[in-house]
Amino acid sequence: MKIQRDYTQPFFREPKRHPLRNMLIAALLGMLLGLAIIWQWDSLTGVVQRFGDSPPTPTPLPSELATRASALFLAGDISGAEALLARAVSERPDNIAYLYEHGRLLIELGRYDDAYAHGAAITENDASDARGFALKATALTWQGQPSVAIPIALSGLELNPRFTPLYAVLARAYVDTQRWADGLEAGERGLSINADDADLTRAYAYALQSVGSYSDAEVYLRRAIQLRPTYLPIHFELAGLYLARDDDESAIDIYNRVLSLAPRNARAMLRLCLAYRKVGEFARALGFCQDSVDNEPADAEAQFQLGLLYYRERQFEASRDAFRQCLLYDDGFYELSCRYRLGLSHYYTGACTLGWSLLRDSLELAQAAGDSATVGNILQGLDAIQSDPKCLDEASAPVSIQD
Repeated sequence: MKIQRDYTQPFFREPKRHPLRNMLIAALLGMLLGLAIIWQWDSLTGVVQRFGDSPPTPTPLPSELATRASALFLAGDISGAEALLARAVSERPDNIAYLYEHGRLLIELGRYDDAYAHGAAITENDASDARGFALKATALTWQGQPSVAIPIALSGLELNPRFTPLYAVLARAYVDTQRWADGLEAGERGLSINADDADLTRAYAYALQSVGSYSDAEVYLRRAIQLRPTYLPIHFELAGLYLARDDDESAIDIYNRVLSLAPRNARAMLRLCLAYRKVGEFARALGFCQDSVDNEPADAEAQFQLGLLYYRERQFEASRDAFRQCLLYDDGFYELSCRYRLGLSHYYTGACTLGWSLLRDSLELAQAAGDSATVGNILQGLDAIQSDPKCLDEASAPVSIQD
């Protein structure tokens, strides 16, 4: 007998299950899973966090910071190098090498008190280390205390007579105390030890200029630039030497080279402004002065020079704005020069009363300073305002030049 199979049913038919039984099994499994998660919660969250978080950024070692700072310094980035070395010093405050190199950069940035403090810290850590003496003497010399710096540098030489930074600071300090022959001798002795020290070469050029040996000074400044081609202060000193010798085109070339190294250097732009004005190229001078204040608005000298050029071009509104900025940022040096010219600029823009007030204030300053030329200019301005019919229309017009 044949068995007829129903092919519409599966060959292995599962047994029927009761719906309530299935629900109980599912609830039991869910309860067990929940208990397992609660029991191992800390481990699970740690795994998830390790997968989700990015790995921590490793903190660079002080030696790595110092190496990176050296590279920035050689590239001409003094501020960037100083910031990195400051971090190295904060982590290793007793490391003399970091203190010394950071102190040298602080001097470059004009932070002389901080640099001196680094030198004192070096001496405190090791009284026989000449680097502390060199740092203190250099900070004092650049701070305008060369007579105090000289004995400190000499004490350093007693400890290490071959440490050339001490000869560099002595060359400058002697010149600044008008001991020109001693300055030359210090530079020569240092160069006999190391002729490839850029700072010493620069200091010796400084001593040569003090005795009028400008051609020799040029040679040594050029040599210093070869040794440190990205170090801008040497470029400025060489350009200044050219200007003093009326070699204006060579000075302009040097300032343009500075801008090729540092395109936003406001000081080079200002010096180009002055150089072009000196040779009579006033339009180019005006452009560079404007560029200078655009990059460094708080430079009172640049604002003053820009005001002079606008005043020359009879653009009195622009000169007024520049002289106003000059007074805003001035620390006293341009007080008289900017104030009375601001008064004249106000007068020429129709503000007679304000111009009169500024000129009267300037007259007192000029008389107190004994500046007869400026007194004459101010009196002419006051007389012009007093005799100008347009100024008489102002509500508080000046009454008399003598009041």
